[in-house]
Amino acid sequence: MRIILFTGKGGVGKSVISSATALKTSLMGLRTLLISTDPAHTLSDAFGMKIGSIETKVSENLYAIQIDPIYEATKHYSILFEFLSEIFKSRNIDEVVAYEIANFPGATGAAALLKLRDYVKSNNYDVIIIDMIPSGDALRLLYMPYVIGKMSRRFMRIIAPLTDVGRIAASMVNIPMPSREVVETQIELLNMMEDVHKILIDTKMTSLRIIMNPDAFSIENAKRTFIQSSIYGINTDLVIMNKILPDELKDVYFKNWKEAQEHYIKQSEIDFYPIPLKKLRLLPNEVKGRDALEKIANELYDDDPVKIYYEGKPINVVSSEKGVEIILSAPFVKKDELEVERFGDELIIHIETQAGKSTILLPLPAITYKYSLKSAKLINKNLHIYFGE
Repeated sequence: MRIILFTGKGGVGKSVISSATALKTSLMGLRTLLISTDPAHTLSDAFGMKIGSIETKVSENLYAIQIDPIYEATKHYSILFEFLSEIFKSRNIDEVVAYEIANFPGATGAAALLKLRDYVKSNNYDVIIIDMIPSGDALRLLYMPYVIGKMSRRFMRIIAPLTDVGRIAASMVNIPMPSREVVETQIELLNMMEDVHKILIDTKMTSLRIIMNPDAFSIENAKRTFIQSSIYGINTDLVIMNKILPDELKDVYFKNWKEAQEHYIKQSEIDFYPIPLKKLRLLPNEVKGRDALEKIANELYDDDPVKIYYEGKPINVVSSEKGVEIILSAPFVKKDELEVERFGDELIIHIETQAGKSTILLPLPAITYKYSLKSAKLINKNLHIYFGE
């Protein structure tokens, strides 16, 4: 099975390219599922037919679904929402506000990833293509499995032994204690989210493809996404430059635009190397319907869209007598934009880029537990972090 995730800044053409890729793989005879987590319901627009929250047959070998994140979140998290909201209400927080706080950021999107897990387990498809929400939110969702896992472990260590005796204490301190059902739900979520994490970092199965337009803001956003995905351990195998003004456009009005685009394309090919960069011109009409999508697919892919275009190893751990060295791929990062600190069994990396500041939380391998963080250096687009006595 192959899983391909498409992301990028809003408006770059994620849904069109995701749909075109899915159509291409289905025409190759591969049973394909196209999933959208974007609340804009763009799949229906792309194919010119209604696509809802159940699998819809679009054509031979091609099925599509528009994930309903509210339904999925309620299905998986409802009991946790109820418990957290009860805690907030016990502190005299308005009930409506309590529910909003309890619905922690990314929960609905994380539930959509649980849906992916279900499809992988069922093994009914050869290819699953996901049209992700815009890249800033998408990357938080891709890392949510680890975050949930850490929260669950800490929660279980503290709460699990107290589920029975805690009822007495709850009445004394006026703070509700979780029921055994809540604890069991946490355990189940932990197992499911760990499954999702394994799927996402399996480079033989899953690839991230970043879509951008030839303009400064879109490219900086793509670089930020690439930095984060590299450090998270998710393999980016392809970058796509979309909406390029075609050569046949000679109007002097677009002269400066075309020159700027040529510069951005050449620079991006250098900056993203060795990740391949595919180019797609701006079409004269809005892309809607099967014929237009097939045209896009054939122009974009003169090869197998399912293949792994590039496979790197984002994280290396090297052990020696002096300690441990962790090497992370960190493209586009400069020394003065980087700060690294340790918090227990986690590494916190702060990165300042032109697209904004990112804070990335990474689990440390067990071998580092007996060492202290000594230093961090940037060498040839790699971040070298040293641990020693």
